[in-house]
Amino acid sequence: MKYALAKDTARTHTYWCELDSRGVVDASDAFRRIHGATPPLEQVWPHAPALLRAIDTVRAHTRPSRLDNIAVGAELVPVGGVLVLPGGGQRIFIAGTPQGEQTELAQQLVLSRWRSDFADVVSAPLPQPQRIHNCLSLLLTHSGGTQVAIVEQRPEGVRVLHRACADPADTDTRTIAALVFDGRWPQMADTDDAGASLIVTDTQPPALLQPLTRIGETSCQRAIVVSPFDASRKAAIGLMVSTVGNWIGNILRAADAVRLAQQRDRLYAEVVRAMSDAVLVVDNHHRVLQSNRAADQLVGAEAEALIGSDVRDLIQASGSDGDMVDWVTLARPGDTVRIDPVACALPRRGGVAMIKGSCARLGLAADDDPATGSVVMVLRDVSHEIEAMRRAEWDAAHDGLTGLHNRAGFERRMSQIESAGQLICVDLDRFKLINDTCGHAAGDQVLRAVATIIRKHIRRMDVPARIGGDEFFVALPQCPEAVAMRIAESIRADVERYAYHDERGEAYHVSCSIGVCAYLDQDSIQRARADADAAMYSAKRSGKNRVVAFERSPHAMARSSDVHWAHRIERAIDEDRVELWRQPIVDLQNGRARGYEVLVRMRDDNGVLVSPAEFIPPAERFDLIAALDRHIISRIARDFGAVLDGGRYVSINLSGRSASDPGLADWITDCFERADVHPHQICIELTETAAAVDRTDVLNLMHALRRAGFCIALDDLGSGVASFATLRDLPVDIVKLDGGYVRGVAQDARAQKIVQAVVQVARSHGIETVAEWIEDEATLSWVSQAGITRGQGFYLGVPEPVSPVTDARAATEAITLN
Repeated sequence: MKYALAKDTARTHTYWCELDSRGVVDASDAFRRIHGATPPLEQVWPHAPALLRAIDTVRAHTRPSRLDNIAVGAELVPVGGVLVLPGGGQRIFIAGTPQGEQTELAQQLVLSRWRSDFADVVSAPLPQPQRIHNCLSLLLTHSGGTQVAIVEQRPEGVRVLHRACADPADTDTRTIAALVFDGRWPQMADTDDAGASLIVTDTQPPALLQPLTRIGETSCQRAIVVSPFDASRKAAIGLMVSTVGNWIGNILRAADAVRLAQQRDRLYAEVVRAMSDAVLVVDNHHRVLQSNRAADQLVGAEAEALIGSDVRDLIQASGSDGDMVDWVTLARPGDTVRIDPVACALPRRGGVAMIKGSCARLGLAADDDPATGSVVMVLRDVSHEIEAMRRAEWDAAHDGLTGLHNRAGFERRMSQIESAGQLICVDLDRFKLINDTCGHAAGDQVLRAVATIIRKHIRRMDVPARIGGDEFFVALPQCPEAVAMRIAESIRADVERYAYHDERGEAYHVSCSIGVCAYLDQDSIQRARADADAAMYSAKRSGKNRVVAFERSPHAMARSSDVHWAHRIERAIDEDRVELWRQPIVDLQNGRARGYEVLVRMRDDNGVLVSPAEFIPPAERFDLIAALDRHIISRIARDFGAVLDGGRYVSINLSGRSASDPGLADWITDCFERADVHPHQICIELTETAAAVDRTDVLNLMHALRRAGFCIALDDLGSGVASFATLRDLPVDIVKLDGGYVRGVAQDARAQKIVQAVVQVARSHGIETVAEWIEDEATLSWVSQAGITRGQGFYLGVPEPVSPVTDARAATEAITLN
């Protein structure tokens, strides 16, 4: 500020120069004419010792000095009104007026006197507002005006910031405000030279407006107004107003910068205060300097008690070496270190929390800035997030009903086992009777009881799993066959002793058939599962409720092995014994069937109807599922009129394993084209599990079918992993909520939240929703109110054969086999 003021003051003179410790730095044209371009300092003023003494004095005391007259240059040119101004440090400004260039002595004397008085005013040790007022008063005296003011343009109008009047009793500022506001401000703002003064002559008396702008600024927000204005002294008054304007403009801009910085600091403080993440500012001695509300809640202390506390007493974490983490030395100056989730003890709050965030050091510590070198810690308690993630991982690998591993979890655990062992396959006998007679809730209770029995008899290292509806597997690593047989027999005996009692007290007994098979290593686990499954079916065919060990003789297990199932499936396809059934998908708004889902049944060699739960798993294991899918689609295309009868579209389940067939989409399109069926009448269903396991193939298939005009549905949403991400990424038109969430949802608050979340996400993506397993009025009422648009289940309509069935037995089997 001192340098700019001294420089502006010096440049109001014809003769001026700027000095530093080495000599002349800059000078006016008049100075160069008298002394030459770059004269040595000792040759500039050899005949003016008083000036040299004044320079030394100003440098020593940093106060301006004034000399009346000196003689300079080789020709001893007289210079009057010489000012010696401190510019800060070693900078000195010399300024004066060569007497030979004075055109008007009176005006020169006024300017000389004004410069001296202006230097005294701006250097006076007074508060800034008082110095500004004194400066305006000085300008008022030397300009001959009656009022001088600094005005500012604001959205609400013109505001007078400072004002000086010849008459102290005159407090009316409306004249000046009206003068500036009445059409003059746009004229000043639009001028090409934002710093040029504007003389207003169409008012009485005339006035001078000087913008308070700097070079490069294109808009004018403030100005000095001098009224009245003596046009005969335009040059002198303009010079005085310009000098005052530069000085006051710098002061006001500095005040603006401070005010903006304070506003920005307040804004930052409010942002930090409102952040959900905890923010702690800590000094080099571990003392807390600042904190926000989230930090207070994290550590369990009030803000007043937190300030000044040692952060090591608030948040304690151990490093990999076992030592306590030193938060202050965690980051180097100027760096930011990420803090991955770590268990931290919180002594004030009590307990342990998983915390993540970042730690940043602002810079090197300095004595003159206590904030520099501080550490800013931004932390978040992610205990609930990590627990939810762990829970999700657990749910993805475990059966929600029994707590045992599910198919995916079992296969993952088995892939980690390298030793040989035994595999047990447990399948319940007469379970279907309880499920059909007493309901699914009773069946669920039985399954939980069987899971408890299995846990009771196996070892800690064993891996139990529920693979299907009533089918369990248990892997017994490092276990001899004799021990596995004893465990299997214990499970069988306890299941036989178990009884389910209904509301009337009537007991229902179940039993189980168990197959036992050895496996050699992780590569043979799939083969071992098939062998254990075959042994289990052998136990069923031998009378049920028994344990059978797998025999490796190809003839001993042929009839009950998967190989036998494979032959049965192939014959059923060849002999066209795969039957089409359908179940209505109802519009929940009007109760009418909107479409039909195609279900399949298989007639065995003896004419008995076989449920898909029996023949689909072996079809998948022996890679017959693709052929089965194509056979079913061909049948649907052939009998499409009967399948669609009464509906608007037909929904077809497609196995995820068929998605790997690169020509499947074209084949499906061609199949329905030849049957004269439009693709918009067909909805292809793929399960969420298939989309997660065979993601690339399923995604490619979905895109190909959708381009061909088919509708795509995601089946059993919620049974797999990352359902919301699946909805976002897959090109689906319909989602079918997994029946496990829908059944009993009216009484299950947790299931309600999950279903509502899925419906909300689906609706945000423009996806229709279908609720499966609607089995009673309460469930129907709840899902309708939840915004689900379509429904399916026994309460809305039981499965029925596509073609007329003469056997009266079929109507009953339609209810029990789905």
